[in-house]
Amino acid sequence: MRNKIFIIAILSLVCPGIVCAECSDAVSNGDDAYTYARRAYNESSFDEAQNYARQAKNAADDAKSAADDCNCDEAADEFDNSYTYARRAYNAGDLSELRDYARKAMRAAEAGKEASENCR
Repeated sequence: MRNKIFIIAILSLVCPGIVCAECSDAVSNGDDAYTYARRAYNESSFDEAQNYARQAKNAADDAKSAADDCNCDEAADEFDNSYTYARRAYNAGDLSELRDYARKAMRAAEAGKEASENCR
């Protein structure tokens, strides 16, 4: 019985439930932002690429919120950058411009994921 209490106490110090869950949400949403931005970048149809850029923008916004919730400032900043670039990709006038911003959104989402993983 004492061993169980000791293990629970140690785990609660290492990973206080809600904080770790929200940091893992930041990683997961950041992964989604990266994936959608990559799809936008690789898409040959402007309309489909724009749809992926919209999804990347929404996922980056969710990742930023989750990073804010677990007090991971560096990750939140990177996800905010990813959101900005994905929004610019979505609002781009042509496929070339969209791809340029989608590539930047991918890089920022990847940096946000790495920062989130280090916040755990």
